[in-house]
Amino acid sequence: MNQQLIEARDAVDVALGRIDEIQKITSNAKAWSWFDILGNGFIGSYYKRQNIKNINEKISVLQKDLQRVVAELEDIDLTADFNLSDTSQDLFLDVFFDNIVTDVRVHQELSDLNHKLDDTAEQLNVIAQVIDKEIKK
Repeated sequence: MNQQLIEARDAVDVALGRIDEIQKITSNAKAWSWFDILGNGFIGSYYKRQNIKNINEKISVLQKDLQRVVAELEDIDLTADFNLSDTSQDLFLDVFFDNIVTDVRVHQELSDLNHKLDDTAEQLNVIAQVIDKEIKK
């Protein structure tokens, strides 16, 4: 059982690290989003879109990391449910409908994603605490 606890804890740590990485990219995308909203045009849009593309790739990997966490938790009779979506639709809309309304909506969705990541990290930290208590028994 101890090995299963360690494997579950490792899976949680990997997911937490990925969340941290995505949040850094999201912060960068939000900064470029402000430039785009304020009318910086092509440069702000380009870097914002590059960051969103990177976020989408990392979210895809995070979803796999979270699936691993769920599988590892099942091995130790714990359950969790994680629900994250990517923002690829926003990239499509932002590229083809580049206007202030879309720019503001994309900026807000980046903020929403950051909040979802915070919630997921908080849930993972609680799970980590439970696992740590079990390991010490």
